[in-house]
Amino acid sequence: MLESSRPRPRILVADDETIIAMQIGELLEAEGFELAGVAGTACQAVDMARSLRPDLVLMDIVMPGGGSLDGGDGLDDPVDGIDACATIQRDLHIPVVLLSAHGEEHVLRRARRALPSAYLLKPCQNTQIRAAIEVALALRAHTDPAAPFRLREAHHRIKNSFSLLHSMLRFQEMQTADPAARHSLADAGARVLALSKAHEAMGGSPETFVDAKTHVELLARTLFEAQAPPPPQAALSLELSVEPLGLLPAQVVPCAIFLAEGLTNAIKHAFPDGRKGVIRVTLHGDGVEAELSVADDGVGFGGEPMELGRHSFGLQCLRAAAEQLEGKEGIGGNAGGGARVWVRFPLNASYQSRSA
Repeated sequence: MLESSRPRPRILVADDETIIAMQIGELLEAEGFELAGVAGTACQAVDMARSLRPDLVLMDIVMPGGGSLDGGDGLDDPVDGIDACATIQRDLHIPVVLLSAHGEEHVLRRARRALPSAYLLKPCQNTQIRAAIEVALALRAHTDPAAPFRLREAHHRIKNSFSLLHSMLRFQEMQTADPAARHSLADAGARVLALSKAHEAMGGSPETFVDAKTHVELLARTLFEAQAPPPPQAALSLELSVEPLGLLPAQVVPCAIFLAEGLTNAIKHAFPDGRKGVIRVTLHGDGVEAELSVADDGVGFGGEPMELGRHSFGLQCLRAAAEQLEGKEGIGGNAGGGARVWVRFPLNASYQSRSA
């Protein structure tokens, strides 16, 4: 039981089985908690959490979405308990303990992305529920309110370190006479610059998501200006078609690496002997997935792309970035000639819905 001198934590129960919800409510009251309310759908759970502001939500996973209760169009409504958990913790900063009879890997993968305070498998004992609630409430009480500021400051410092390293690599490149060494230093500089811009984007955004349009356009222009040979050596142009999508912080760095590798490869290899050409960077989404692409109208790959990838560090970096995005990369010809590399990866909310 909770100490009588402590205020009773208010807990919202979300379960579409009325009898089970009542039993959980009785358990909570017996353990010294206050039942803030009972939600029967995922949408109700989000709306009641927003209006009641409980200290914690005890959420069943398998619940109907329930439709929008706030008069919206319903496009962003949660479809089950995991979606509701992600929304409540992301937008309301209220801890959520998930209850489920499902321990399969695909369910656990979705749950990990929602970052619940605890995940309990049914049937569970009353002592397990109480322990999970107590730990989640204790963690919330000791959360550092300055943590977001510290994180932004860390990104800023990392960005400055990468910027310094990029300047050093550029200086060494200019001082090096060997063409192969200059090429390697330029490639390394492009990768460091991509990391610098990624941390700049994450440090400049106080929100959960990073503005992909600003990040991708800035990085593409910076890389192009740094690496494209000036006229009359070559007459290259850069075209951008980037939608205003939201990237998770974990997606920013691999997107930057993929873009840097694709753009660097096009600049250095697609237009030999001063050939004119266009490099086009696109980022589009359909609400479920996003596709990042770098295409050119140059000479194309000098061989079978997948075979070349076995011996090219740059193409291996493309593949590694795609794996970090949990996406699927593509390497091949571009319509009308040239080459194209792309990665199609899941957007966060829709990926949770598609994973189960």
